[in-house]
Amino acid sequence: WFDELHIFGIGLYVDSTLIAFSLGSPVNNRTFDTHIEKADRNYMGAYTVINKEMAIRLPNNFEYINREEDKGIMGLRQAKLSYNPYKLIEKYMITIKSDKCKDKQNNY
Repeated sequence: WFDELHIFGIGLYVDSTLIAFSLGSPVNNRTFDTHIEKADRNYMGAYTVINKEMAIRLPNNFEYINREEDKGIMGLRQAKLSYNPYKLIEKYMITIKSDKCKDKQNNY
């Protein structure tokens, strides 16, 4: 199903132990989206290596890599900013007050 969903992934091994992996897929012909990137923190630099190796192994047509949401977590935000991103997109959250939601449900 990786092929059907156009998912690309790599793994980083030490001996025969998987210590990091990354999965992503194309957004369009120019942008690749890294969906998942995980590494064993016991291996210093594993996150940096898996990120770099993923970028190196992508087809040449991709100009941009979307690193997805960092949820404002300082370590993730610093890592994302360390790659000198071309653009950061502001995220917004919309919530509906529960009272209004109940009123709307009763009107349908």
